Amino acid sequence: MAKIKVVGQGECEFDGQFSMLEALDESGFDMPYSCRGGNCGACEVKLVSGQVEEIQMPAYEADDGYILTCSCIPMSDVEIEIP
Repeated sequence: MAKIKVVGQGECEFDGQFSMLEALDESGFDMPYSCRGGNCGACEVKLVSGQVEEIQMPAYEADDGYILTCSCIPMSDVEIEIP
């Protein structure tokens, strides 16, 4: 199981949920989001370390070094920072 660490907030485990956003939301993190489908960019976070895989092709293009938590799953332990 991969761990997702949110800088300054704690961590949770990714246990096969649909996306990182779903895992974080289920674990009680106050994650920013709006559409959950890669269209708005509200869930964009900085990927500090680790590897993720895109599970759907988002319409919104994340900035360099950033990911959309609604469109990714962790492939290793990851650390993210909410801007």
